[in-house]
Amino acid sequence: MSNRIPESEALRFLKERDNFLIYTHNSPDGDTVGSAMALVMGLRSMGKRATACNREGVPERLAFLPYSAYFTPCPEDVSDYTLVSVDVASPKMLSLPEAEYTFALSIDHHKVNTIGCERLYLRDEYIAAGEIIFELLKGLGVALTAELALPLYTAICSDSGGFRYQATRPETMGYAAELMATGIDFAGVCRLLFESKSPSQIAAEKLGYQKLELHFGGRFALVAVTEEELRAAGSSEEDTEVLNQIPRQIAGVQMSAVIKPKGNLVKCSFRSSEDIDVAALSQTQNGGGHYHAAGFSKENATVAEVRDLVLSMVEGVLL
Repeated sequence: MSNRIPESEALRFLKERDNFLIYTHNSPDGDTVGSAMALVMGLRSMGKRATACNREGVPERLAFLPYSAYFTPCPEDVSDYTLVSVDVASPKMLSLPEAEYTFALSIDHHKVNTIGCERLYLRDEYIAAGEIIFELLKGLGVALTAELALPLYTAICSDSGGFRYQATRPETMGYAAELMATGIDFAGVCRLLFESKSPSQIAAEKLGYQKLELHFGGRFALVAVTEEELRAAGSSEEDTEVLNQIPRQIAGVQMSAVIKPKGNLVKCSFRSSEDIDVAALSQTQNGGGHYHAAGFSKENATVAEVRDLVLSMVEGVLL
């Protein structure tokens, strides 16, 4: 893209500008929240004004992060701010009216980025936006403290699946080691991210196992749940993140999908192994993401309709 910039220009931009408002994506995860929080911390340590926001709010499972000190309700008037997005690949990942904004800088690691921005600093070979923020803060001369290391480690650990996913690089492990050396409770972060679940999340997980389907000789696994099914189980859309691990953990599965409601949308999240590019597959439905983790959403569609669409899409890949 013509607006893609090198690290040196991103660093110069962050040094020269002030009054930053940093946006994070819908259904916020540890990477977008931790990355934005760390960037706010770093900019404030340089004497700059900075805050982060997310219109949906930061989820309870990330309550171990001190987000109230660094996140603010999204303002209606943003004319006085320097707008920055972190870990946001497309307008669909933002709630309106943010999707209509043009960001002064977008910092991202997704394979395809279509967000409206004047400058795009994209490192799609990185498994987490937290890796990019780690490097930028080092380039800005920000001291690595335990306070700063906590959200950075959360960001990198979150999107790497606890350093288990294929896109994890040797450099990723090196950054984690530096963050661990500050004395943070890194084991506690992993436990809270991957092992601590609320009763309603456990109910959603139980529903996911009940709705599990195998197709194409066991190479594709699918979980599709409706809003009514979630409600009957005592869960909600907020609890459905636990579903993503269910289909992909079955031996022999090369590709998986979770289909679920998301407000007035139906969302499909793909995961893959080996040489299956789910980002390219998702782009056929105006979605996107990473090579092994991507998705798309549909308006005015039912979960059943999206399930049928997904099976037809996957058939062309696996057969």
